[in-house]
Amino acid sequence: MTNLIKNGEFYEGAKHWSVTHPEHVSFNEDDCMIASPGFLSQEIFFQSEAEEYALSARMKTTRDFTARVVLTLHPAGDELELELTDDSNWQVLTDWILAPPGTTRATITLQADGATGVAASQFGSLVLLSLDKRKPNNVLAGIVAWWRSLFRV
Repeated sequence: MTNLIKNGEFYEGAKHWSVTHPEHVSFNEDDCMIASPGFLSQEIFFQSEAEEYALSARMKTTRDFTARVVLTLHPAGDELELELTDDSNWQVLTDWILAPPGTTRATITLQADGATGVAASQFGSLVLLSLDKRKPNNVLAGIVAWWRSLFRV
């Protein structure tokens, strides 16, 4: 599977990212630091339509701050948000979203919420994967598979 986010490790600094308030955003070898009200965003155009997307982000933030990664699917506007508050240790958050029919692109936004001008949130290892289109599922077969996995039968 290919990461749909370009430069999600920030090895190339701001390349492929739109930076708002550049004075509040800095880049290291493999992450970026954002102070409020700065944020980064990237437009992602999908080559093919998928039903599900999985988003993963490595991030950390200082006390009284929130690190936030928001994926917005277009044109419907459905959102998936990964949020981390008051955690100064690196955490990896992962979630997935069902894409409405006709989804052609997405916007990913990284931001730090807290006191203005304080470098408080770091981001790295951003990954967006397009999951294979699901085949029509027989509900009964799904229940039996779940039951078997639960009781190891």
